[in-house]
Parts: sequence; structure tokens; C-alpha cells
Amino acid sequence: MNSFRYQLDDSSRKFECPACNRKRLVRFIDQETRDYLEPTFGRCDREQNCGYFHSPYQVDSFKREQTSYQKPPEVKYPSKYIPKKLFEKSLCNYDQNNFIRFMRRHFDKEAICKVIDTFKIGTSLKISGGCIFYQIDINGNVRRGKIMVYNPETGNRGAINSVHCQLKIDKQYYPKWRFFGEHLLKDNDKPVAIVESEKTAVIASIYFPEFVWLATGTKSTLKTEYAQVLKGRSVTLFPDIGAYQDWFEKMESFSAFCDISISNLLEAKSEDFEKKEGLDLADYLITRSVGEFL
Repeated sequence: MNSFRYQLDDSSRKFECPACNRKRLVRFIDQETRDYLEPTFGRCDREQNCGYFHSPYQVDSFKREQTSYQKPPEVKYPSKYIPKKLFEKSLCNYDQNNFIRFMRRHFDKEAICKVIDTFKIGTSLKISGGCIFYQIDINGNVRRGKIMVYNPETGNRGAINSVHCQLKIDKQYYPKWRFFGEHLLKDNDKPVAIVESEKTAVIASIYFPEFVWLATGTKSTLKTEYAQVLKGRSVTLFPDIGAYQDWFEKMESFSAFCDISISNLLEAKSEDFEKKEGLDLADYLITRSVGEFL
């Protein structure tokens, strides 16, 4: 008979691991009371990837009410950037890039060549029609690549994928998120404009070249943790219809490190039918000539 009072639970029940935050922790049970010990005592069953183990017998004179435990440091995985050769290899084949095909319906060759070079727009080698919007940080690291398939006639967005996913890289190795266009901030003192979608940033840069255009990628990623590179900059937010209030409420957190304002261009200038459709700045601009804003 096992004489140890505290033993690992032999049921199938699992709890969140303090180290890897996954629901894979087998907790210790007091065999006399049949109660679980503190949630820090247990073993993660992800032995290869985590290996967390904390036993009550590792504590001198164990007393539950006196035991204190500090959460172990977060496991940090090395970021795997997109290889430069793969990045450079994708900077071509624009006849097969549905986004560029759409752009050709509205802008001249010179404008399109400029935005391709400015934003380093790529073409997917694996996904038919796919356009790659790279997240390149201010140090030139190609952190991520979002693959978007657009309708070449309407510009409507279709399927979304990523370069890391295509390379079958585990998510724990994904570099931290950055705003699309961050690399354009280096040695550039122009005021900054932030929109949600990469498509919008590219198109708006043709109409308003006096700004450095960035994109959050999603509505929810307008976060200060991704925006410290904007310290000391003059920044204007251009939210999509329906996102104005949400972005307005986030301005205060940004004001601690940059001079920030928000534009009501879409709210003030768009027609009622456009508001109902929830348009973004690109939708509004592309129906108007560039000359209207010069």
C-alpha cells in the first residue's frame, strides 16, 4: 500500500499548467481529505514541451496555508522570422496576384510599382492569386506574412492564410505581432496614419502620401504593446465605419507616448448607403479620383 499522503490525481481531470498555460496539469491530492492541494502543485503531462513539476515534498515542513509559490518564468521560444530568400523570391509574379490585378483597374503603373516597392508586397507561390502583406519591423526583420486572396475585379477579400502556416511552423515560434508598414518609420519623420486593413493602407498611401501608412491587420490589434515604435510621433487613426467608438476609447492609452488624434472622415463624408455597408477608407477613396484630395 502506498504510504505517501500526497499523490498525483489518477483521474483524467486536467487543470491549467502554471508554466505553459495549457489545460494539461495533473494536480496532487491529499489522500486523507481527498482534496486537491494548491493549483501550483502538480505535473504537466507535456513532458517534452513543458516539463513542469512541483511536488509538495519539495517544500520543507509542508503546510498548505503557509506555502507560497511564484509562477515560473514564462517559457520563451525563439522567434522564427521568414527567411530573406523566401521573402525576396515572392517579390514578383504580379500578373498572378489578385490584389495587384484589382489595383490595375484603378491606378496607373507608376503608382502601383511604387506601392509594391514601398510595402514590399509579395505573391504567394502556393496559393493561387494570393497576395502577401509582410510585417517588416523597423529593424528590417520579416516577422510575418499574411496571405490574402482578393477578387481581382471587386477587390473583395476572400481566404486568409499565412506564410508561417504554409511553412508548417508551430505557433509558439511566431514572432510577436507588429503593425504592417512599421519598416517605413525608419529615418522618416512624416506623421503617421493608422487603418485596420493592409489593403486600405496601401490604397490610402496613393491618395495621401504625406503620411506614413500603417495597418493593424485586425480591429482588435490596435494595442499599445504593438505600437511602442510610435513613441514621440504624430499619429492619426482612421477607423472603419462601426469601429470609431472602439478606437476612440483606446486613444488615451496611446497618448502616454505619442501625439494621437482620430479622424471622422468616414463618419462625416460617407453617404448613408456607404455607412450601412460598413465601408473602410479604401472603399471610400477608390470611388473618387486622387485629384480630389490634392
